[in-house]
Amino acid sequence: MTRVADLVDQILALDPGHRDIAAFSTPGAAARAARALHRARRVLIVTGFTVEPDMPETDGPPGAAVLGRALRRLGARVTYVTDTINVPLVEAALKTLDEPSDVVVYPREADGARRLLAAERPTHLVAIERPGRNRVGDYLNMRGESVAAWNAPIDELFVVAAAGRPVTVGIGDGGNEIGMGKVRARLARLDALRARIATVVPVDHLVVAGVSNWGGYGIAAALGRLTGLDLLHTPEIERRLIEACVAAGACDGVTRRREPTVDSLAAETHAAVVDLLRLASRSGIMGSGTLRRGTRS
Repeated sequence: MTRVADLVDQILALDPGHRDIAAFSTPGAAARAARALHRARRVLIVTGFTVEPDMPETDGPPGAAVLGRALRRLGARVTYVTDTINVPLVEAALKTLDEPSDVVVYPREADGARRLLAAERPTHLVAIERPGRNRVGDYLNMRGESVAAWNAPIDELFVVAAAGRPVTVGIGDGGNEIGMGKVRARLARLDALRARIATVVPVDHLVVAGVSNWGGYGIAAALGRLTGLDLLHTPEIERRLIEACVAAGACDGVTRRREPTVDSLAAETHAAVVDLLRLASRSGIMGSGTLRRGTRS
């Protein structure tokens, strides 16, 4: 028996930002998240990371919209939760995909998280590229600077839901995003900065990728492989997603420039990753399985 690598894992393991993601990622995570989401009925997807005042980033909303579309096609009711500044980005991504614009602004009043969970009754709660609080309750970017002033504490949804209902999924690429509390000990061993910015908010299923959008796409690819359906978008639509977010006011989270890039990578790079994930979605190669010697994959 020969164990073979999951192609989705290999693509998500690409580390263009040199963030040592191999040290805190887990093989097979996208496939496990897909299995957990496969029969979801009501899903809240949380996204949006504002890196400076009035500067929400391009990473997050595209991945949220693509994953949400996949889940809606599988029968789930999907609602997106973000703060006011990120609403135009999420709506632009959904419009690009011809998806319903079911976007809720996170309530800032006391007990807002409990009220939202009670109103929506989600079976599954997903976060993609959304800041999570660190051990002292602050929200830090990858430079170690506080972003608490311009990012609503939406991670409270996951803190309130920590009892195991709903099922929680987190997607990130650096360590400061909701869900990375699941691997905080590993992050703290990397360096002093990572130990300081790392969130303490865990999830049931954590997916780490070189770019958070890719993690959302990876789960969609794994869902496609699980169901036999084409649930991913195309490279051309990926370019349009990034452009639409920039037109709606987004910037690159690394360069801080309002241009069609994500984490300093050109749209063509992201389009190529989508192309690879589409191939992986159609492949029978699974990281959690085995092949008999001499058999076809």
